Amino acid sequence: MDSLQQLPNIGAVLADRLRRAGVGDAGELRRLGSGRAFEKIRPDLPEDAATHTLLALEGALRGMRWTAIPQTERETLVHRVLG
Repeated sequence: MDSLQQLPNIGAVLADRLRRAGVGDAGELRRLGSGRAFEKIRPDLPEDAATHTLLALEGALRGMRWTAIPQTERETLVHRVLG
């Protein structure tokens, strides 16, 4: 079982939100992908944290800080998931 907190961008608070939503480890996060995992935790998030949390999950899956994701890819992901 891979720890969620070993992934970039995932600290204790986000890891706890993921676990409470049924995403118990990094393998499950990889299986779901950032969009589906985000949808599981979205009801728990303050509205002003939605975009950054989605990007943090995507960065975690890519093994990088979310700020390193190219801007056009960030915009596409946000538009696809958040509308």
